[in-house]
Amino acid sequence: MPNQTACIVIPTYNRPRELARCLEYLAALEDGPWPVIVVDDGSDAPLGPVCEPYDNVSLVRQENAGPGAARNCGAREADGYDLLLFVDDDCRPAPDWASRLVATQGGVVKRLVGGRITNALPDNPYSSASQSLSSFLYEYYQTNGSAMTFFTTNNMCCRREDFLSVGGFDAGFAIASEDRDLSLRWRDAGGELVYEPAAMIAHAHELSLPSFWRQHHNYGRGARTLHLALDRRSDPRPKLESVRFYFGMLTSPFRHGGRRPVAEALLVGLSQVAMVSGYAASLREERGPRRA
Repeated sequence: MPNQTACIVIPTYNRPRELARCLEYLAALEDGPWPVIVVDDGSDAPLGPVCEPYDNVSLVRQENAGPGAARNCGAREADGYDLLLFVDDDCRPAPDWASRLVATQGGVVKRLVGGRITNALPDNPYSSASQSLSSFLYEYYQTNGSAMTFFTTNNMCCRREDFLSVGGFDAGFAIASEDRDLSLRWRDAGGELVYEPAAMIAHAHELSLPSFWRQHHNYGRGARTLHLALDRRSDPRPKLESVRFYFGMLTSPFRHGGRRPVAEALLVGLSQVAMVSGYAASLREERGPRRA
């Protein structure tokens, strides 16, 4: 009998192979089966054949609107469930992932729980560098108790009622940073963010040099969208971190046990160049075309 308390939401877009693998891992979760809502964000090919083998999986489809909007759709569809668990289609949850998130959330009002994310592709230097950066951000914000603490959307759990009350994800973040925005609004609404490192997923995001650049370029665009949202809310939090933060970021591959720490450190540096490029591109678009 499916779990009656919590529902897992997965947004997906044109990645049927990754979705199929993720559903295999979800089917092996302890204390299951867990109900799963897959939100097809306007994929080119039907995803029915991927989901049909699983009785606990429901499939809904929307016109392409971005992952934040897809997660909101899944949350609305999860009527009757107390808790929402968010994961992405390229993730491989550990067998006790869902149980640990639910236990840590514990039905506590306005408690947002995030779990630990590891790299499932250690032989891919681009995936390793990207995960090293993410791990550093978790480590830095948790250790320093920063007001900018956030959890990424691929490993997160909260009460459905609380998620809806804060407005869910802002669909205006069509590219990136919707997780940061939600985390900030969550805290502003009086909520707490609790890290549960025992709730683990392995992230299997295959990257090449062009896709690595594109990913972090988009993060730069997302950062600009976030800064505009903060300005609209007259949020006083600083938009830049200290020099110590950026030094720690560049040296993080040496602390996280990467297989190629020098190469990964260089790629982390490149990621920041890509982010600046994306941020600058958004600024240029806001200013519009120059007059001759």
